[in-house]
Amino acid sequence: MRFQTSDIDTYQQSKAYVDTMLVPLLPVALDDDLRQKVAMGEYISLVTMEMEKQFRGRLMQLPPLMYLSSESVTEIGERLGVWADAFKKDGKNHVIWMTSDPALKQLENQVPGLLLWIPHLPIEHLDPNYRSKTIRDQMQQLLPDVMAEWRKEDSL
Repeated sequence: MRFQTSDIDTYQQSKAYVDTMLVPLLPVALDDDLRQKVAMGEYISLVTMEMEKQFRGRLMQLPPLMYLSSESVTEIGERLGVWADAFKKDGKNHVIWMTSDPALKQLENQVPGLLLWIPHLPIEHLDPNYRSKTIRDQMQQLLPDVMAEWRKEDSL
């Protein structure tokens, strides 16, 4: 389910079965790296949407959590901890954070939940069919990590 009005009624009716929050993490910078940050965000958004399709009914895809590229990794990690606490208070057992930002890779074992760092693939010039296949292939590579996360009784 996505964070949109067409899915919220379904979410509220089946809230007990939705134990995972899916949160894309997107860096924002209006400097020389702007194009790269936008491309990373587009890629993570596409992979996140594919994950939501694969696991509809088990997780809720939230809007991207954006942060300034100038923020320290420690600050970002602390913010993710606050979000994870809020999810836990709402009865969620798992959170999956998704990013292509190499700076956040160091948080993999430090934040609650599962942080999936996915190297950004330049897909903006790909044929739409090949782009879809690339995203599905990426999703298949993530499946073992997601399944391992769900085997944990409670990761928050």
